[in-house]
Amino acid sequence: MIEAEIMESLLPLRIFEAVRLLHRLGYAGLRILPGMNASGSAWRIILFNVSEWDNRDEFGGPYHARESCVYSTGAENIFNNTVQFPEDVSHVRVAEAILDGMPSLQRTSLSQTGNDEYVRWYAMLASQIKTLSDLPVAYADYFDDSEGWELGWGSKRRFLPPPAYTAQVDEPVVYPKRDEHYVLLLCAQYLGSQCENQKTFSWLLGDPTEKTGKQKKLPVDGYWEEHDLIVEYHEKQHSEAVPFFDSKITATGMNRGEQRKIYDARKTQEIPKHGINLVIIDYRDFDHRKGKIVRNPESDLLVVGNLLKQASKNSRPGVTATFA
Repeated sequence: MIEAEIMESLLPLRIFEAVRLLHRLGYAGLRILPGMNASGSAWRIILFNVSEWDNRDEFGGPYHARESCVYSTGAENIFNNTVQFPEDVSHVRVAEAILDGMPSLQRTSLSQTGNDEYVRWYAMLASQIKTLSDLPVAYADYFDDSEGWELGWGSKRRFLPPPAYTAQVDEPVVYPKRDEHYVLLLCAQYLGSQCENQKTFSWLLGDPTEKTGKQKKLPVDGYWEEHDLIVEYHEKQHSEAVPFFDSKITATGMNRGEQRKIYDARKTQEIPKHGINLVIIDYRDFDHRKGKIVRNPESDLLVVGNLLKQASKNSRPGVTATFA
């Protein structure tokens, strides 16, 4: 067993609890590798993002990852070399430190990371770690790691090794031709989930038609129910006159340009009233030419992300937009 004098800190247990918490919160790409140093004097662990998995290494090459968090029992309550924790630190605070140390770790669906089997395996492993003497060891000089991880140094209690992982080769993203769909895809990449396109609501209606008096439901560009979020993309015609199109008369008896302004205003008024954030992304938020986005997905994703981040900080549902 690991000697008591080097195991006074409860931080190792809090680390395992923090990883379990982050998995539950959707940070599905988080993995760990625990083991003993060569002298057997200290237990250590490294946390890394499965997106950096290296197929050339048995354990995925976490010590060569660009981002990781490390801990050794020899450091007592110092986490990741710089963070000094109190003895009674909570697993929530440890989870926050992990996110601070690994900015690339984002909420994703299990299927997106390919780490779903590991998350389920980890839940079973964590249920077996109740005391410091249960800390798992994935590698050490004295045993064959093909038999699985050892629960407690020298205990001879083995736990099945984690599911194998094969790093996926990212296929190039094919972006849609229409700028509206391009922007919504960037939003989906940032949020980690797809939207519902052209969603309608019973409370968001157009004006009555001249012939029948019926009111058509007004669709929104993209709706994320789990985020209480609607994204509208405004092309050039939302801010500048386009005579050829704007002069057309609609079923309500109004020219299209004036009706568009009314409907845009109606959405900004009604959507927040129903508990949903509205983010309006304008073509002028990006580099553009003749009303079309000059596409640079990397920088465009930052533009989209900044607007979505602003909206997430709203104390109550509202409208987030760069241009009025």
